[in-house]
Formats: sequence, C-alpha cells, structure tokens
Amino acid sequence: MAEILSQSQIDSLLSSLISGKDEPEVPSPVAGKKVKDYDFRRPKLFTREQLKHLFSIYENYARLVSSHITGILQTYSLVEIIEVEEQQYYEFNNALPDSVLMGLIDFDIKDSEDEEDLVIMDLSKDVGFCSFDRLLGGSGKPLKEDREFTEIEIGVMEYFFRGMINLMKNVWFDYLEISPRLIKIETNSRILQGIGADENVVIIVMSIKVNETQGKINICIPATTLDMLFKKKMSQTKKNIKRGDQEAEEKRRLNIINEIRKTELEIKGVLGDAEVLSQDIYELEVGDIIKLNKPANSMVDIVVNDEVWFRGEMGDYKKKRAIQIKELNERGSELFI
Repeated sequence: MAEILSQSQIDSLLSSLISGKDEPEVPSPVAGKKVKDYDFRRPKLFTREQLKHLFSIYENYARLVSSHITGILQTYSLVEIIEVEEQQYYEFNNALPDSVLMGLIDFDIKDSEDEEDLVIMDLSKDVGFCSFDRLLGGSGKPLKEDREFTEIEIGVMEYFFRGMINLMKNVWFDYLEISPRLIKIETNSRILQGIGADENVVIIVMSIKVNETQGKINICIPATTLDMLFKKKMSQTKKNIKRGDQEAEEKRRLNIINEIRKTELEIKGVLGDAEVLSQDIYELEVGDIIKLNKPANSMVDIVVNDEVWFRGEMGDYKKKRAIQIKELNERGSELFI
C-alpha cells in the first residue's frame, strides 16, 4: 500500500519542483511518536477521567487485598494495580486460557433495577495453587504440572475469594453503597454467560506476588454495571449538593431573621379614628368629646410600623395603661411568621 503524504510533505515536494531540485527532501515522520488505533464502529463509553477515578479506587483496593492476603496466608504477599483499560468482552475472554480460577460476583448495587450486577474476578492458577497450599499449612509452592482444580480445592478457594470480594465494599463505601457477594467459582472460561461478546467492559489488571509466585488478578466490570455505578454516584452527588444548598438557604434565612430581630419597631395602640373638618379641629376646647368609629366595648388595634398586627383589650398593668393581646390580625400574622 502506498504511503500517504502529509500536507507538510506535499508542500516540500512542490517547493522542490519549483526550485528545480531533482531529488526533493521528504521530511521524515517524528521519531518516537506513538499512534493508537481507534475503532469508530465501537466507540469508548467511558472518559479518561472516569477510568482514572476507577484506577484510584482499585489502587486502594490493591493495598487492602495485599494486607488481607498476608494476614490469611501468614506469608509475604504484594498486590499492585497495573492498568485500567476499556475493551470488548471477547478480547478479554479470548486472552484467557481454557482452564481458569474465576469468581463470578454480584455487586448488588443499592436501588439497582437489575437482578444481578455481574462482575468477574480472575486469579492466576499458579497463585491459586500456591494460596491453597499455604491455607492447608504448606510452604506455598505452586504446582509444576498444569491441571484442573479439585472440588475440595475449589471449596477452599471460595473462602479465599469471599475474603477479597468483601473488601470491595470498603473501597466503594465513600462513593456508593454496594454489597458484593460471590455467586460461584468457575474454572472454564469458555462457558461463561451473562456478558455479550461485543459488550464493552473495563478491565482492572493487578499484579500479585505470594512468596516467589507471581501472577495477575483481572477484574472485569461490564459497561452496564459500571455505567450504573457512575450514574448512582452522580445522582448521589447532585442530592448532596441540593441538600447542601437547602441547608445554606436555611442558614441564610435564620441569619436574616436574627438580624431583623435586633431592629427597633414602633408599636401603637389605636382606639379608633374619626373624620372631622379642619374648622372643627381649630375650634376644639378642653372638655370636648370626639366620637370614634368603634363601639365602646370593641378591641384596640395594635399597629406595628403602620400595619395592624394584633388586637387586644385596654387595661392597667403595674399602674400603667396596657393592652392585652387577644387575637392576631391575618395580614400581620403572615408577616410575623
């Protein structure tokens, strides 16, 4: 297939033809530049930031698992995360040998609509045999020949897997509430069901070392399960922000009310009112009577800043005129509350 020239190379060729050179110099491609293939028919579903977020979660998980395995096996062990990569499930499955030691996990995401949130954890067989040997009191040496696990070995390794799986809820606790549980142990990678061959999955690859035995732990999370996790996290974040906004608004409202309470207000007791001519006011003398618009036994209006807030009865209190509040005015009560 002929090489496709870049625009700069084409410009260089044209320049050499114009100048009359017989052998134009073609710029060589930039050395060391890596080009990664991208399949536009199967676009990536998760952003680089989301994968980095997942990397940090399982980086903490690797530390917890390392301490957990060291405590159970009573020997040196180290677990470290290598990479987080998105790919199709068939690529992951085709890379596995026929005989594996694989745990099928139900993440059991809280409020999830799916019956099972399937996740797969694959452990290297060498590490599996080494761990089994240590659990039964051996020195922790892997088997030299490649063979299938027996029913007894599978039963013991179920206990080993459950311990590692239970730690997952600890690293996800700060993000989401999950209750992962082991469904079963599978030793044949070709009969796995529940994930479509063309479905996108995210693979968390971790290295594990027990004594001198090295291997890998692969955690395969389907796109549907991981998308559910991220959506739940986003929804929870929005609720926390909204709750925080409500708390801030309530605090702001209380601060305003507390400041208002310090404001001085004028309170007046109004017995009633009357309309008279200015000439009548001019002719008023001591002893004259002004007739108000209220009956003698009516209640007094208590006015706060020109608004009637309460009504009460006139009386005496400690040798001074006083008004005892009997009812709240509807308009004033709304303002007060």
